[in-house]
Parts: sequence; structure tokens; C-alpha cells
Amino acid sequence: MPELSINALRVVRAVAAHGSLSRAARTLGYSQPAISRQVSAAEKAAGQPLFVRGARGVRTTRAGELVARFATETLAGLDQLDERLDELTYGPEVRVRVGAFPAANAALLPFALARALEQQPRLTFALTEASSPQLVHQIISKRLDVAVVASGPGLPQPALEGLRIAPLPGGELTVGVPRGHPLAAMEGTVPVRELAHASWIVGKGARDEPQFGAWPTLTDPLIAFRTRTWHSRFGLVAAGLGICVIPDILAPVVPENIALVRVDDPNWLGRSILAVTRNDRVETHEIIVRALREPFEDQPRR
Repeated sequence: MPELSINALRVVRAVAAHGSLSRAARTLGYSQPAISRQVSAAEKAAGQPLFVRGARGVRTTRAGELVARFATETLAGLDQLDERLDELTYGPEVRVRVGAFPAANAALLPFALARALEQQPRLTFALTEASSPQLVHQIISKRLDVAVVASGPGLPQPALEGLRIAPLPGGELTVGVPRGHPLAAMEGTVPVRELAHASWIVGKGARDEPQFGAWPTLTDPLIAFRTRTWHSRFGLVAAGLGICVIPDILAPVVPENIALVRVDDPNWLGRSILAVTRNDRVETHEIIVRALREPFEDQPRR
């Protein structure tokens, strides 16, 4: 009996599963003639027809059912072999549960996870987005391994006692303005008094979810829009409908038509971004924390 190729086994499995040469072709990314050739090669190797063609597709013969079942088992075994060989090379796959507040989840965390995968390709991740107090609670209750939280004036302070804390870069606040805005043309930092009469676009969410509002030390800011997502805020700013506070960690993903300006405000004490883990963290958790501390400085700034 001639040998059945791996490609032929994949094609037989797909045709049997879909009952159609054309649907199997779309699934595998082949042309229909290529699928037909593989089926013919498989039937030649088997020495008998594997499918009966009809007006509404194809159905398997008894031999086709046998070969399709064999193909499923064989291909699954090959996948397992690939996994075992990868484990010999890279070690076993390790799942890490990581959480962050929304702004960190949008930029800081993705770049950090990419950096971590460069160091340990067998890492996989389960991601959570929540407020800082909720994230800390999930660390304590062992539902998360690593959390990125914010701390500072105007924020609910998470209970960090007994946990390991690593300060992260990017805790500063900037103000996003349209490229043609007068503030964008000012050199250096902008005095906070220049923000007093601006129209602000601020965050919107549940009562227990802290949001980025107007500049923190302004006493009576004019709120023009409240919106839930950063994409909406960016769109409103780009359209010239207001300005908004943008944490420095979002700088790599801010659209090109928005300029980020720094504010000179002696009354603003600043905020911190922290990586939080339990004291029993393992080497894979250390890899994530190190990656969180590194990539921010490497990203393009605006």
C-alpha cells in the first residue's frame, strides 16, 4: 500500500468533517483542485474510494470513515509530539494570571507580555481588567499571580500589607490636546493656570471604578463630555471638542493627531504604578515583573 502523506490525512479529515470539498478547501486555505488531488492520492493509497460525490457534497464510504478516524487520531498524536518536543526545548507550558487597571491594560501590559515571551516562549496568560482594589483582592485570594495597580491622591488606596511591591515607570500624567491646539505649540511644560478654562473630556464608569477626570488640582473644571473608553476620548480630543488627562503609560498608543503636553503644577503630588504579587511568587512571576519595568522606556513617545 502506498504511503498516506500528512497533507492527505489533513485533507481527508477536513472533507469528512465538512462533507464538502469546497468547504474543506476554505478551511485549510487550499484551492479546490488541490483538495481534489489530495483526495485522489489518498484514495490511490487506500486502494478504494473514500468518498461518494453527490449534488450536495460528498459523504464518506466505510473506508473513508476508517481513514478519517485514523487521520484524526494520527494528527492529534503528531500535535502532542510537537508539544513534547517543545517542552524538551523550552520547558513545560506555564500559565500566568495577570491583571491591570484599564489604562495599563491598553499599553504597558501588552508590551511587557511581549517582552516576557521573548524570555520564556512557553508562557501563556489569562488577563483580567479591574480597578486597583479589586486586583489586589484577587492577588490576596490567589485568583491572580501578578497585578498592575495605581496608587496616589484621589484614588482608593488598595490594602498592600503583606504583599510584594515593585514600582513601575509611567505614573506621570500628561494632557492630550489636538495637534493644532495652542498648548501643543508651547515649549517645555505648560503652567497649570493655562488649563483653568479648558473644556475637559473625562472618564465614565461605575461608582466604585476610579476614572481619569480633569487635571486633579483644578477646583471647578468645565466637563464637556464623559465617555467610557479611551478610544472615544481620543476621538473627541482629535476632533477639537476638548482636552483630556492621559497617563504617561498610554503614550505609545495615543493617535498621531493628539499631542501630549506636560504640566507644571507644584500642588500635584503625582501617582505611582505598582506591580503587586504575593510573597510566594515564582520565577515566572518575576519574569513578568521584570518585563513590566523594562519595556515602557523602549516604546515610541509622542
